[in-house]
Amino acid sequence: MNTDNQSCIPVELRIALYRRAVACAYQTTCQQYGMQLALSLDALEAKIANEVEAFHVAEHGLELGVEIACAMLGDMVTPDFLDASPRLTALGERVMDEVCQHHLKTVRLNATLH
Repeated sequence: MNTDNQSCIPVELRIALYRRAVACAYQTTCQQYGMQLALSLDALEAKIANEVEAFHVAEHGLELGVEIACAMLGDMVTPDFLDASPRLTALGERVMDEVCQHHLKTVRLNATLH
């Protein structure tokens, strides 16, 4: 997102947008790595809100915590997510792997040998 326009967008909308982008990007990343994520998109968004965002709110208070969480989620997804499919940054992959480690399993590929 263009940082010049961010101040015009309410933080509640920005954080919801980043949360959705991170969740979508993480689902795609899991598929690309052959991992199965045992969470729906909505459940994944709730997990992000309950763990990533809530951590910052608990540490810094409601107003500042939400701003910090919003900035962090923005750093977790590539800035072109409004123009292209959302993709995680290296930070995004590390954070989401930590948040979702108990909800991942490797997908077995049935290869046929000829």
